[in-house]
Amino acid sequence: MLENPQLAEDEKILATPTLIKQLPPPLRRVIGDLSDTEKVLLGLEVRPQASAQTPPRDSQ
Repeated sequence: MLENPQLAEDEKILATPTLIKQLPPPLRRVIGDLSDTEKVLLGLEVRPQASAQTPPRDSQ
């Protein structure tokens, strides 16, 4: 907000930190504590990437 007050005004940012997801729609905002990744992803309606699982080895 201090570095670019016009952008903050245009985006209607009143508090920091503010995270804005514009694409894909719908627009989502998370304001405040961003330390809980699961809550942030839930608020942004973003699904965490499934962890890569190692396929089982053939036992011979």
